[in-house]
Amino acid sequence: METIITNVTLLGGDAASMRKVSLRIDGTRIGAIGDQLLSVEPGATVIDGGGKLALPGLVNAHTHLPMALFRGLGDDLPLREWLEEAIWPRESRLTSQDAYWGSLLGLAAMVRSGTTALADMYFHVDAIGKAVEEAGMRAVLSYGIIAQDLDARGREELARAETVVERWEGRNGGRIRAAISPHAPHTVGERVWREAIGLARHHGVLLHTHLAETREEVRAWRSRTGESPVVSLDRMGAFGGPTLAAHCVHVDADDIALLAERGVCVAHCPKSNAKLGSGVAPVRALRAAGVRVALGTDGAAANDGLDLIEEMRFAALLQKATTEDPAALSAGDVLEMATSAGSAALGLNAGELAVGHEADLVLVDLDRVETLPHPSGAVSLVYAAGGASVRDVIVAGEVLLRDGELVTIDEERVKEEVKRLAGRYRN
Repeated sequence: METIITNVTLLGGDAASMRKVSLRIDGTRIGAIGDQLLSVEPGATVIDGGGKLALPGLVNAHTHLPMALFRGLGDDLPLREWLEEAIWPRESRLTSQDAYWGSLLGLAAMVRSGTTALADMYFHVDAIGKAVEEAGMRAVLSYGIIAQDLDARGREELARAETVVERWEGRNGGRIRAAISPHAPHTVGERVWREAIGLARHHGVLLHTHLAETREEVRAWRSRTGESPVVSLDRMGAFGGPTLAAHCVHVDADDIALLAERGVCVAHCPKSNAKLGSGVAPVRALRAAGVRVALGTDGAAANDGLDLIEEMRFAALLQKATTEDPAALSAGDVLEMATSAGSAALGLNAGELAVGHEADLVLVDLDRVETLPHPSGAVSLVYAAGGASVRDVIVAGEVLLRDGELVTIDEERVKEEVKRLAGRYRN
């Protein structure tokens, strides 16, 4: 299976550099990149990249796919009330079949806006995995463990999490991986945490959690334990292997230094944190300390959107506004967060358009009224473009979006099913 993309403008590595190239995909990997037209084998797929920008696939480093069904619920509530009043009562009624359709809805929105890989934490993971397989995306899937005690229920939660690893790690030709996900320090007791850490290390998979999301959460934790949630997790050994920590909004200088020292990856979710009034993560300080910061949307119920191009723009503008420094986070910085940093956080070899790397790439049309003229691809992409500018999406050499049309997802069927389900969760 060979695909040739001709006459496309390459954006990768150095975000300021742009050049016209032809790119060949051999099977699942990038086989060649050249300034001259590459030879085309009989039967190869040829995509005209004229007027389009090629960039690595975007990576959504933290989300909850089925929550697309809850979009728009609980507006203007802080996190705790939002969860207790708007989300948890509805999640208790969620079925596996509904989670499947909600996941496809979220995946369709992600593909349309250039996302090729994601890290998901939720329940009904088999339904989510089925949707991801059908969509053809890359994903790190996990079951969100919530248990305060290592009793029968706590052990059942751990068993469910381990079953996800056994069932989904390496599925779909390696496009789907698995993680162990204790939900958060305050929703999981220490003995359960230690068992979960042991499972992640035993299976050699990522540990994925929420960390220091709200000021109230951190204040209550410090009052009860005398230390920050970051210090507590480190004391338990959580950072002894690959760890992805979502949010990290309320971390101090000592926390940041510890995260950097332990090599923890942070998934920054700016729109969700802003909408729920949780605050703005100190991204500039985290990056300056050497912490790898990726980008996530969180669930669509907390964000409403799943567009990582919009998330890049919001991330950059928030850092500029809160630091009162227009250079706090550049277009190139957030593009790196959404591509190579996210790819590394998920353990992928797909964050750069280079020969031998996985063929996960996106073609964006910048010859549009909202983006012209475009002296810098990164600047135009981050500050002017949006999901509607994405024309083609390829994952592992497979075309998921072709000239703005979804290939692997039946969009009309998904919309029909979600509309049918909507009434169940609107009251």
